[in-house]
Amino acid sequence: MNKDRLLVLTVACVMLAASFIVSGGTVYAAYPERPITLLVGFAPGGSLDLSARALAASVEKILGQPVVIENKTGGTGTVALAALLSQKPDGYTLCATPSSVLIRVSQMQQVPFKPLKSFKSIIGYTAPQLGIAVKSNAPWKTLKDLVNDARKNPGKIKYATTGVGSTTHAAVEEIAVRSKVQMIHVPYKGSNEAMTALLGGHVEFASLTSEFVPAVKAGQLRLLATMGEERSPTFPQVPTMKEAGYDFVTDAVYGIVASADLPTDLAKKLEKAFAKAIHDKQYLETISKMDLVPVYYSGNNYDKFLKGNWGVINRHLIGAGLIKEAATQPE
Repeated sequence: MNKDRLLVLTVACVMLAASFIVSGGTVYAAYPERPITLLVGFAPGGSLDLSARALAASVEKILGQPVVIENKTGGTGTVALAALLSQKPDGYTLCATPSSVLIRVSQMQQVPFKPLKSFKSIIGYTAPQLGIAVKSNAPWKTLKDLVNDARKNPGKIKYATTGVGSTTHAAVEEIAVRSKVQMIHVPYKGSNEAMTALLGGHVEFASLTSEFVPAVKAGQLRLLATMGEERSPTFPQVPTMKEAGYDFVTDAVYGIVASADLPTDLAKKLEKAFAKAIHDKQYLETISKMDLVPVYYSGNNYDKFLKGNWGVINRHLIGAGLIKEAATQPE
């Protein structure tokens, strides 16, 4: 009897040990067993929010569990990233973020995390079009017209962006520094809010993400410049900021990140599911209607993109006199 009990106990111990050894393939095999929360750091209705919702709708069909969007605005997207790190690294809380929050905002303001160390990239999935716009009845026909007026009227012209340190903010700061003009920055929690402020006459111009496209097409706004390396295929007649004489190109790629402590097997499972989801027909139709550009970065490649651009942006921000050094250490 004692030998039998000893044998049973031994077998149980061996099985328990084995379960720990192969935990990546055993304990997590059933993941996900409940809904996943996808945090979004900007206001509902913006391009990040809507693209994240479209992606969530596609990936939940693959994972077999709901993916619930939770908007946590503030800190130009950094509040949501900090909230992610307050949760267990079990794959049930993820965050959708523009790359610029990690590699640009965190250089211009202190944040409660290490931008290149605290997170594990899952995927980079789309990129917004960015541009500087005015109301269609504004007196400025070109970006040069706007800058000349700002120079004649220092501190009089107000502009809206998606937040302090955002790519949209940095673009205007580049203009202000290079052209030696003073303008008043009015930050908002998202591009829709910034555009509403512009249409309502609360600011003279706005630096926006893809939400401006329908308004420009409808004749409500006039686009003065875009921020891509090349001209926008949607508005080929509009010059880029580089063509206008400013050394600025957008670095915004929307991505999904998890806590750096997320087990590797879960990260791989999520990456595989999201990589499949971006080919979903309904998802592609949705981002096309939003005038977003489909892209694909694997988790490793998104990490490389972030690390590579951190140094480039750091040199640019220091060279433009916007910072003396990064406000947050990357690692």
